[in-house]
Amino acid sequence: MKTNDKVWYACYGSNLKAKRFRSYIEGTVNEANGLPEKGCRDRSLWTDERIGTFKGQLYFAKRSSKWNNQGVAFIDRDADGTVIMRLYLITWEQYLEIKNQEGPSYKHRVDLGFADDGYPIYSFTSPDRLPSNPPSGKYLDVIKNALIDECGIPAETVKAYLDDALRN
Repeated sequence: MKTNDKVWYACYGSNLKAKRFRSYIEGTVNEANGLPEKGCRDRSLWTDERIGTFKGQLYFAKRSSKWNNQGVAFIDRDADGTVIMRLYLITWEQYLEIKNQEGPSYKHRVDLGFADDGYPIYSFTSPDRLPSNPPSGKYLDVIKNALIDECGIPAETVKAYLDDALRN
């Protein structure tokens, strides 16, 4: 792919919150945790967005210093279930830079097919299923509030979805 080719980046964790994701592009202080992000060379924002669901299971693992040394979101693509994702239309170069900013725990690119507009859909996660570790309440609230307030998912659906993720 060329650096300026468009791709859909499908996120499922704290980047569900648009302002949080924006900090990865612009290199601003991340309001969710008060830490600055590196940003992308191309700081232009996404040109479109949408909500999608994909096969797999959301779960929480590892320990993130950005989130009180508690768990963060990952997906298990081999598990039965559905993952709710927010897709942002960005450039291939931005996708790669965001993946690098997320760090080595998210080194596995996930190919999710193509959208109806012909652009490929990519996410990233750990290459292996990791041992579960619950997230901080603050991290979970970022995901919950983004799903309800920004993505328009009903609160009851979000509660059941996150309860299921916490059991895995």
